[in-house]
Amino acid sequence: MNHTSIRTSGTVLSALLYQCTNSETDIEGFLTGITATRTIGAIDDISDQSSDTTEQLTIIEGHCTSRSRFYNAQGQIDVENLYNQLGDKKNNVIGYFRFRRQSMLTLSVREESLLSNLHAVLPQFRGMAILTASLVEENDVSTHAHDIAFWDTERHEKIPINIVNMTESTLAYQQFVPSSTLTNPELLNGINTQNIISQYDSVYHKAMEAFNNVTQTVIKKEQELQLLMNELEKVDNNNNINNVRTHSPAISQ
Repeated sequence: MNHTSIRTSGTVLSALLYQCTNSETDIEGFLTGITATRTIGAIDDISDQSSDTTEQLTIIEGHCTSRSRFYNAQGQIDVENLYNQLGDKKNNVIGYFRFRRQSMLTLSVREESLLSNLHAVLPQFRGMAILTASLVEENDVSTHAHDIAFWDTERHEKIPINIVNMTESTLAYQQFVPSSTLTNPELLNGINTQNIISQYDSVYHKAMEAFNNVTQTVIKKEQELQLLMNELEKVDNNNNINNVRTHSPAISQ
């Protein structure tokens, strides 16, 4: 079974929405990132049969606005203008975004044409995102609602967008797929991803070892407290016996 989805982090989406919201006019531009494939195995508790699910991930790591219009009213592209704008980023563009206010969250005919034409000239291009802003209440201009949707290049259908943290669970690091922005990718040159996983693994096991040591310490202290309580109970019982003997009436001759 195959699934396709868009992934990004909250910081990346917030940066995009911030620029869109504070722009004086509607803006548009390029989404940069990477594509990845992840296979997850699952076992059915009833039949004991295993099944694999393949995820085709498009990971948005950043964005940049378009400096000038590189397409016409029909969505046809001026490839030279496009390449001049992108420069070395051409192979990192995975999508295009358009932001507009008080508008429907849907693709226009021109945007559908632009989507197909960008897919034809950009090797990693996966789709188009539409972002909208609308008033929550008609008389309140200070509060807006934002919506976002992403359409794929093949069927022009909406793809789910997942806003994720580093991992979905504590033990999911072995299938880690990053979704945060890389503002300076050169800083990561030479880093071995296996070393990162090993470090994460080491930190996890050290944490579990420390937790186990604390648990054993607590158990030992509880046992010592129980022994002390038993000793106090014995002392208390002996004191009660002595008090009974002291106050017993004398037997007459």
